[in-house]
Amino acid sequence: MTGGIVTLPFELLSSILETAASSNTHDIQQYTYGLDTTSNGKSQRILRGRTAPDTLRWLSTDSIRHVNQKWHDWAIQYALRDLYIRRWRGSERWIQSRDFDITHGIPSKDVVYRDPYCSLRKTADLFSTFPALASSVHKMFFDGFYGVDTNSMIFQILHHCDQLDTVSLPWTMLRYGSDEDWAKVLRQRTDGTALSSLELLAVDLKQSQITDHARQVDKRPLDSPKVHFGLLKRIKLSGSSNLMPINDDDLTAISRTAQLHELHITGTTAITTKGLAALGRASRNTLRIFEHSPLSDDGFKHPDAISAGDGSHLCEEIANCPHLSSLAIALPTVCLDLFTDESIKWTGDVQIRTTGLCGSGSRRHSTDAQHAFFGILNQVRSLIQVQKDKGLELNIEIFIDHLIFEPAKSLVHADLSVAETLSAGTWPSWQKPSTKGPYGQTGQYGKEEQAYSCILEGELVEGLRK
Repeated sequence: MTGGIVTLPFELLSSILETAASSNTHDIQQYTYGLDTTSNGKSQRILRGRTAPDTLRWLSTDSIRHVNQKWHDWAIQYALRDLYIRRWRGSERWIQSRDFDITHGIPSKDVVYRDPYCSLRKTADLFSTFPALASSVHKMFFDGFYGVDTNSMIFQILHHCDQLDTVSLPWTMLRYGSDEDWAKVLRQRTDGTALSSLELLAVDLKQSQITDHARQVDKRPLDSPKVHFGLLKRIKLSGSSNLMPINDDDLTAISRTAQLHELHITGTTAITTKGLAALGRASRNTLRIFEHSPLSDDGFKHPDAISAGDGSHLCEEIANCPHLSSLAIALPTVCLDLFTDESIKWTGDVQIRTTGLCGSGSRRHSTDAQHAFFGILNQVRSLIQVQKDKGLELNIEIFIDHLIFEPAKSLVHADLSVAETLSAGTWPSWQKPSTKGPYGQTGQYGKEEQAYSCILEGELVEGLRK
């Protein structure tokens, strides 16, 4: 039987081995555990979290690796395909007990030291010693490494991964890396492949880390012509930081060579419509997915979209992206130009977040502005119908002034409690509970806002007249 399976085509053998590895995971510990001290001084076992996916894959292929060289090579490629390298956090203390299910011992005060960068160092050493192993890696995720030295080790690891397709990095890599480092990461390899997806994750650091002079380094690799983003298909910038955050200048530098298919900018505070316009404009003819979701109100306090830095109009530019199919964007203002092009390829759920209309300025609550906005809703309905006639499903939601509009259903979602009180309960005449809220489908999200209600657009128009 063994001889028969060995002679199978590689694709079929690979499918069988993957099924076997997946089945083996059921016999592996799925969670990690730790010890915690209760209020009465006793210790108890606690659930820490799930076992990391890459650890599960490695353990699930242990028996497969011992069969023969061919199966060993397959197991290595399967186990190292995706790697998640995280900084170790926490502390450990000694405890003496013969039964870890019922632990009554009191932990000692001596903390067991563990190198928080151990996994990063060992990975760098492993790939330096056995560079062939790095060729099995297609996706890497690094979390918790924000220093100059650790960033240098990450670059050392990346330079060995000649089949890497997707990587998630700390944003500090864009400051501490040299132009040579980034040129190697983004280069086209000898087999014609290249990195296609780049994610940069930013977080706030401790005050001691911010004031550390060793961290006040910016090698400005984006200023070099060696750094070319033309082979990247996807960029995701996520999070905000209190130390040298990614800003408009960075996006402008990237836009000089970028031709992206996907652009995701989420949870940021330092990026305005200027940087958004620069990167979106550079990828106009290739962009298919465009997501911009800034933190809270930060994305709404930027310049009017009609003056994105060079007099261009963002609404018109977004509508003129010929291949754009998925859109979720926050703009300071919007207008009819965003919805007039009936040749668009938008499908699925499209969300537009804004605070007013282009050019309305301080008159955004005027009667003329209200009429213009309801004209936009009518145009949105027309656009949805055009896509439906093409056999495409399109649903557009517009978030403005704490109101959520669903033009396809002529519905408005909002917190109407104040309006009900002011009207002595006479308005609205009809409403029903809403599943939406200021935080989307999650409703109130643990805040103090009242639950949203749902009314017809006609009810809102009548309320505005009052």
